Amino acid sequence: MIAIGADVHKQQCTLAVQRPDGKLSMLPSMDNTRENWLNLLTQLPPEAQIALEVSTSGHFVMSVLEEAGWRDRAHWVHTAGIDSLRKQKTDRLDAKRLARKLSVREQDPLPEAWFPPRPIRELRLRARQRCWVAVLRTRVKNRVRSLLQMSGLRGTNPFTASGRTWLKQQKLSEATRESVEQLLRFHDFLTTEREKSETSLRGMEKDFPEIARLQTLPGLGHILSAVIWSEIGDLKRFDSPRALVNYTGLAPSLYESGERSVRGGITRQGPVWLRWALITAVNAATHGHNAFARRYRRLRRHKLPNVAKTAVARSIARCAYGVLKHGVDYQEQRWGRKAGIEMEQEA
Repeated sequence: MIAIGADVHKQQCTLAVQRPDGKLSMLPSMDNTRENWLNLLTQLPPEAQIALEVSTSGHFVMSVLEEAGWRDRAHWVHTAGIDSLRKQKTDRLDAKRLARKLSVREQDPLPEAWFPPRPIRELRLRARQRCWVAVLRTRVKNRVRSLLQMSGLRGTNPFTASGRTWLKQQKLSEATRESVEQLLRFHDFLTTEREKSETSLRGMEKDFPEIARLQTLPGLGHILSAVIWSEIGDLKRFDSPRALVNYTGLAPSLYESGERSVRGGITRQGPVWLRWALITAVNAATHGHNAFARRYRRLRRHKLPNVAKTAVARSIARCAYGVLKHGVDYQEQRWGRKAGIEMEQEA
C-alpha cells in the first residue's frame, strides 16, 4: 500500500508518501483547490490511501475525495493521539507522521473521526445554521435590554408591538435611541431568518424518519430532534447508550491514579450543539408531568440545578439511543422507567 499523509491548510497542502518498500519522501506542495486535488488523484495508483487531519480545510478535502470516489481510501484522522508528546512541529513532519501512521494502520489502527455522508452533512449544516441565527438573535436582545437598563428603563418587553410603542414615548439620548433602533432592525431581520431556517427543517422528517421518532420524547420538537439526529448521524457508531452519553460530553470526568480518585465536571468532549439540544430539551421536559420531570424534581432535593439538569440530559440521550435503535416511539412505561432507574443510580 502507498500511504499519503496530507497536512492540509486553507491555502496550501504539504504531502508525504510512504511507499511499500518503507521509503518515506515528500511530494511537491500544492494549493488547496478542488482542481489540484482531482489532478493529484489521477496520478495516484489504485492501491494508494490518503490520511489528513480533522479540520475545516480537511472537511473540504474529504468532500472532494468523496465526490471523486475515494471515500473508502480516505482517512480523516484525529491527530491529538499521534505523537502527542513531540517537541517539534512543522507541516513536513505532520505529513510524514500521518503517512507513517497510515502505513501501519492494520497493526495500529488510526484514531479516525466519522465523516458524515452528504445528506447528514446538509442536515447538520441547516440545523447548526438555525442554532447560530438564534444565538445571534439572543445576543441582540440582550444588548437592547442592556442599553435600556443603562437609561433606567426596564420591566417592559421592547420586542412586541406594544413595547415598541412604549419605547418611542421614552426619553433616550440620541446615541442610545439610534443604537436601539439599529438593534431592533437586526432583531427583526434575524427573526425572519430564523423562521426560514425552521421552515427548511420542518420538511426533514420525510427524508429522516429518525427525526419524527425523536419528537416522541418529552421536550423534543422538530428543531431539537433535527439537531440531535444530525449530530448523531449514524447510531451504529455507538455500541451502547453509555457510548452515546460519552460522545455528548455530558459524562462526568474521572481521574484515577493509585489510591487517588477525583470526580469532576462534565468532559465537554463532544459536539457543542448536541449538548445544547439535550440541555434545552431538559428545560422543556421538566415543565411537564413525565418521567424526566419527576426525576428532575427528585434530584433537586439533594443536587444543584445544573447537576440535576445534566443528569436528566444524559437520561434523554439514553432514551434517544433506545428509541433509535429499536425503531419505536417513546413510551414512558418502557423508556422513562429505565431512565429513571439509571438516574437514581447516578444520584
